[in-house]
This record gives sequence, C-alpha cells and structure tokens, in this order.
Amino acid sequence: MIMGRYIINDFNRAMRSKWTRIYLLAGLALVLLANIAVVCFRFIYGSNEGTFAYNVFEYASWCFLIPYYSCIVIGDIAVGRNPDQTAKRPEGDGASLRPWQYYISKLVIAIMLAVCFFVAAFVALYALTALFHINEGAIPWPIIKLFLNKAAVALPLWFAGLSFAIMFLLLFDNRILSYGYFALLVFVIPQCIRIFSLDSFKYGFFRVIRRYTITQSFGLVPYPSYPDRSVPLIVAIGLVYGLVAMAVGLVFYSKKADKT
Repeated sequence: MIMGRYIINDFNRAMRSKWTRIYLLAGLALVLLANIAVVCFRFIYGSNEGTFAYNVFEYASWCFLIPYYSCIVIGDIAVGRNPDQTAKRPEGDGASLRPWQYYISKLVIAIMLAVCFFVAAFVALYALTALFHINEGAIPWPIIKLFLNKAAVALPLWFAGLSFAIMFLLLFDNRILSYGYFALLVFVIPQCIRIFSLDSFKYGFFRVIRRYTITQSFGLVPYPSYPDRSVPLIVAIGLVYGLVAMAVGLVFYSKKADKT
C-alpha cells in the first residue's frame, strides 16, 4: 500500500514537472520536422516514392533509437531532483520505503512516463501526418497496425534503456556521471562494436556480438521480412539486458542506502 501510494504521488509529481513539458514539446517538434521534411521532398521532387503519409510511419520506425537514447531523460524525470529526500518521505502512515521498494518504484514510474510519452507521440504522429497529407484521405489501418507491431517488438528494448537509466541515476549522485555512463553503455560501446565488426577490420568476434546488442536489434525492427530479424531474439535481448540492469542496480543501490 505504501509503495502504491508513493508511485501514484511521485508519478503525479513527475507529470507536472517542467521537464515533462519540455520532453513532450521536443517529441512534437520531431513529428513536425518529419512531416515538414516529407512535404519539402514532395515540393522539390514531386509526388515520388517517399512523399506519402505511409512513408512517415515507415520512417518513424527507423527512429526508435531516439526514445531509447532519451531513456536517461525519462529516468531523470522519474527520479527527480532530490532522490535522497523522496526516498525517506512517509506516505501517510509514518513509514518510509525500503531501498528495494524505492528502486522498483522509480523504475515503475519511469515505465509509466514512457507509456504516456509514447501514447502522446503516437497521437501527435497520426494527427499531424493526417493533417499534412489531408489530400490522401484517411491513413489506412494496415499501415497503423504495422507501425504498432514494430513498436510492440521494440518495447523490451525500451525497457532495457529505462533499466539502464534508473540504475545509473540511483547509483551515482552526480548527474553528469549518470548521463556519461549511460552514454558510454548505450552509444559509445555499441558504436565501437559496430565499427570493429565492419569487413575492413575482419574481426569475426565483433560480428558475432554485434547481433546481440540493443542498437543492432533496433536496426532490425523496421524490417519484418529481413532474414536476420528474429522477434524472439529481439525480445529476449531487451528483457535480459533490462532484468540484469535492474538486478545489478537493486544490489548496489541497497548497499549504498545501507551505508547512508
């Protein structure tokens, strides 16, 4: 009960945060830019392939890495500016959360925020795309369904990103360190693996492990007919990385909390 009240109260606090408004506005700006880019392409080159509403949804699935990289921002909104104070805040009956309860609560809040942001982004994507391509009529349901199917496949990968974010944010008091380690794990290391897996380097080991990176999984999500695309593998990669990050974060955060 205490944990549930804490999640509800802190989720409401996070939704009222100025950073939530900034995140939503940034998402809206990306949707606008995507549609403006397609309109500009049509204006310059005419009504050729790549200038229709269904292309916007196709291109959007190529950009699933953007919300993945922004998981650290969602985690930051969930944790708040004063995590030590909120961890000890009583929720109505004088009791406070245990370290593991606090950690799980923050992860749950981050997931709830991510779901709200995804719904808002999808509504904005559909509404603005329909408006920019109003002459094409209603966007066919099969196109929407295909986009949602791709998003469903990506959900475990986003869960892993949120788990990484909460782990670093709660293990390090310095926000710069948290963001730095997150960037190292989700961007720098995968990019190094990708570079060394190229044919010019001839490192077979990196070709093997590249297949099991989250960024490579995101790269396969938009292509349902691609032979190397395995939905069970993509889902497993996201869940395994996410659960491992959650377990590591729980253990080390509990030890950190016991020392304070």
